[in-house]
Amino acid sequence: MMKSVATAAVLTALAWPASAQQGDTEIRGGVRYLVPKEESRQSLEGNLIQSRAIEMGFFNWPMPTEKVASDQANRPRKVDDCDGHDANYRAPHDFSSKDEPEVRKAGAAKAFIYEWMAYGNAISAKDCTCASLKADWSDAEASFNALVEGVDNFVIYTEVPGRMRSGIKRDYNQMCDVRMLLDLG
Repeated sequence: MMKSVATAAVLTALAWPASAQQGDTEIRGGVRYLVPKEESRQSLEGNLIQSRAIEMGFFNWPMPTEKVASDQANRPRKVDDCDGHDANYRAPHDFSSKDEPEVRKAGAAKAFIYEWMAYGNAISAKDCTCASLKADWSDAEASFNALVEGVDNFVIYTEVPGRMRSGIKRDYNQMCDVRMLLDLG
């Protein structure tokens, strides 16, 4: 029993740095930068999407520098907690196996991009209400199309947009949640 626990701990310790890199960020000059995934750890098409996302500015955003007063009981915890989005927006978790695989992956990736933009708008406005937790759906669609142009493997569509959205959402949560500390580097 003790040997298997020790073995599991060693395997976890060895695997952790490789998996942790995906969400690692750096802060420089008040801007958070998402650390790109190592090129050797993804396909050529994955690298293409990632490099396009970096060029398009999706791997960095202004850091929130202060807590924002918010109604903790009623503040939106995620973009889809708010109404008034474009009719074509569906939350990423609303896509399921009932959808065709390519439709599911493309739809979720567009939603991740839209949500990245919405969290960015809320951070820029220093607003933890639904008033600013919105974005332009046509911009999200255009960005998605630019990211995946020429990429045949639709299975990888969500990986980069998902990491982008998760990174900026952490900063939105830190800005709005009274229990969290701001990470100012």
